[in-house]
Amino acid sequence: MITDVQLAIFSNILGVTLFFLVFLFHYINANYSR
Repeated sequence: MITDVQLAIFSNILGVTLFFLVFLFHYINANYSR
């Protein structure tokens, strides 16, 4: 059984991970485009 706290922590980690991946992808593209 998943509690609300576990769901909130999971959603928070997922959101931060996706944001970091998008930021990293954009940073790499910006560097290689030169």
